[in-house]
Amino acid sequence: MTLRRAASDEARSRFVAALASELGLSAGGGLGVLVARDASRAARKARLGLDDSGDIAVVEGDDVHRKVLEALALYAYGDARECFAATEWLTAAQAAV
Repeated sequence: MTLRRAASDEARSRFVAALASELGLSAGGGLGVLVARDASRAARKARLGLDDSGDIAVVEGDDVHRKVLEALALYAYGDARECFAATEWLTAAQAAV
């Protein structure tokens, strides 16, 4: 997992976490997430620059695991609200297994 930054707000808006609405998070702000089988290649194609304080987490993985990978990215790199929401979601998902 790496942090990246988009060149513009318009480009950044393409990486809103699919899980955001389920978690009750706003779609306009916070951490964006890109999940791809070849994450580095997808990030280059989307012109996302490496940035240790970036606002897009780039995660290597399959689409079938997207929600879990997004929740882990929000837990690890999100703000306090995103981290709390991701913790709640992960705890519920774990209990369901």
